Amino acid sequence: MELILISGLSGSGKSVALNLLEDAGYYCVDNLPVVMLTVLAGMLEEEKVSKVAVAIDARSGDGIELLPAKLDKLNENGIKVTFLFLFSNEETLLKRYSESRRRHPLATTGQTLDEAIRAERKLLEPIAMAAGLSLDTSNMNVHELRSVLRERVLGRNTTGLSLLFVSFG
Repeated sequence: MELILISGLSGSGKSVALNLLEDAGYYCVDNLPVVMLTVLAGMLEEEKVSKVAVAIDARSGDGIELLPAKLDKLNENGIKVTFLFLFSNEETLLKRYSESRRRHPLATTGQTLDEAIRAERKLLEPIAMAAGLSLDTSNMNVHELRSVLRERVLGRNTTGLSLLFVSFG
């Protein structure tokens, strides 16, 4: 089994990466608690699923520090793991949140967006060091990010031609 683990700061492009991998034929799971990672991998391996992508981030809470041990366990079990960590600078994240008008997952009442971003960066700092591939998405738009991910994660620099026929009868 090939497992691509995606983590990083909220607003840095994790959903874009997960959607790209889903389009490439990966079985995708978003917001998986860290403690469930080895369980999920075992279940999907039994089902003969060969390509899996999982997003784990700050929403996992305090269990995030368990991630390096879980990755070691997966490697011991013969599962090929690629760990992708996405991040952006604070100015870019603030701009993206203002454009999307979404609430930051760590923002609480009485906490500013700046404070939530800094808290998330600090929470994810230990696992960022374990990533095999880190990407700064600060200066990338969605299309550039997809292109970079296609090349660096999937090993392809172009997309195949896709045709979608819709008929209204």
